[in-house]
Amino acid sequence: MSVESIVRELKDRADILDLKSAYCRYADELNAAGMLSTLTEDCEVTYVPGEGGPMRRAALTEMLAAYFAEVTSSWHMIANPEFHFETPDRVALKAYMYSWTRFKGHPAAADAHRWGRYEDLFVRTPNGWRIAQLRLLSAGEYGGDRIAEQFGRPFPPRFE
Repeated sequence: MSVESIVRELKDRADILDLKSAYCRYADELNAAGMLSTLTEDCEVTYVPGEGGPMRRAALTEMLAAYFAEVTSSWHMIANPEFHFETPDRVALKAYMYSWTRFKGHPAAADAHRWGRYEDLFVRTPNGWRIAQLRLLSAGEYGGDRIAEQFGRPFPPRFE
């Protein structure tokens, strides 16, 4: 690899991680428009595997509005990012995540704690990197019953 291609890949990794961090920050600010700004126009988002397939922008916008209406506060953290450059303009990212959510009905509505990982596909656009596909897999959670969705997954994540 040339020095230029190494520098470009390192910059791309930093830009992708910054974008994923912004997505999480927007989620914690309950800012659906901000979250949507990190996605491509035709992005496919799957928060719960096996439940109706991936959401597109209109369905995601609706879901986020309803969900955020019930949230008092939330906090997301990502760690252990692993990048797979399919091409210089198409990158798969696997990153571990932890999230906490406090709902307006607390304490009757229990806080949600989730440990899992994201499998995301990033594409380079004229406006910089954007998420083209996002999948959230739950390894386990308190306040819900999702568990062990991470087993049997390929690495690098596969996207169509």
